[in-house]
Amino acid sequence: MDFEQAMKRLTEISEQMNGAELPLEESMKLYTEAVGLVKFCKEYIAGAKLTVEKLEAE
Repeated sequence: MDFEQAMKRLTEISEQMNGAELPLEESMKLYTEAVGLVKFCKEYIAGAKLTVEKLEAE
């Protein structure tokens, strides 16, 4: 999965959770997935930032 796919999935999860009343089990499943995607995106951004800082230092 790449960053854009993760962001797209996060948007889908947000729409699902905001758009309908879901059973608690389904809400927890989506929330858990979202937490993992947010972690992935944060790590990706941190890596990209580090790459840019290294390039700027050259």
